[in-house]
Amino acid sequence: MKVQSPIGNLEVGLLRKFAAVVEYGSMGKAAAAADMTQPAVSQQMLRLEKIVGQKLFTRGRNGIALTSHGDLLFKYVQRVLDLNDEILLRLRGDRPHSPVAVGISSGIAMAGLAPSFRRFQNLHPQSELHVTTAVPKQIDALLSSGDLHLGVAEPSTMRRETVIRWELQLEWAAPKRFQVDQYRVVPLVLFEGSSPWQENLLGSLRDAGLEWHVAFESASMDAILAATQSGLGIAALPAEFVRNSRLIPLSHPALPLAPKIELGLFEAGVLPNNARTLLEVVQNCVSATN
Repeated sequence: MKVQSPIGNLEVGLLRKFAAVVEYGSMGKAAAAADMTQPAVSQQMLRLEKIVGQKLFTRGRNGIALTSHGDLLFKYVQRVLDLNDEILLRLRGDRPHSPVAVGISSGIAMAGLAPSFRRFQNLHPQSELHVTTAVPKQIDALLSSGDLHLGVAEPSTMRRETVIRWELQLEWAAPKRFQVDQYRVVPLVLFEGSSPWQENLLGSLRDAGLEWHVAFESASMDAILAATQSGLGIAALPAEFVRNSRLIPLSHPALPLAPKIELGLFEAGVLPNNARTLLEVVQNCVSATN
């Protein structure tokens, strides 16, 4: 029986960090999200390059980019991570059931969850995933009643303990050619309803001496993106939403730094196997950037 490979072994932990760097688009952003220093992340990527024997990144004017070898590795990485998770879940005896009900406090809480949902569907393609947007108080009540299996919200808004917490850095976003004039009222595109992070954002604008007005407000992330893309105002959004839309990061000396949001994952209690699978997948994805 072949026990040891003569060409070495890839470490799953390094592959998760590699995937995080590609997902964030830079080692600096991946390091900030993981609460690490950039040299520490760079050292891990150098170690991975040593293992595979190829250069994985190039550095240019717009940051890092994958080499042809890096691009090839990335095509394999998701399959490796999915297979790793599937092996562990199957050995633990998990079996799919349907559906899995998840509540999120706002569209912004979806940031970072999409890869988890995709991986879950790869593991359990026959399981249904029902995602509901609700205010934190309602999510808490639905978890207590068993109508939700999992919930995602800001921990400060919930009355129960988190299973895991993570931070999400926002950045100001606007369409191309949008100009901020510090001597004029700044139009804002906001999420409907009050939340701690949005109150902090408005407070930081007041502290910076900027006047603002709400140009558009909605609970829908699609509507928020559409309003910002049309130039109605600027919005504070997760970097991945900015990268995947027709928006650009907005930087202006008068604008304060966009806030970080702390998010938490909450569970109803005893979970069916496939809901437990989703919880573990989210934990793995969050751990890859922490």
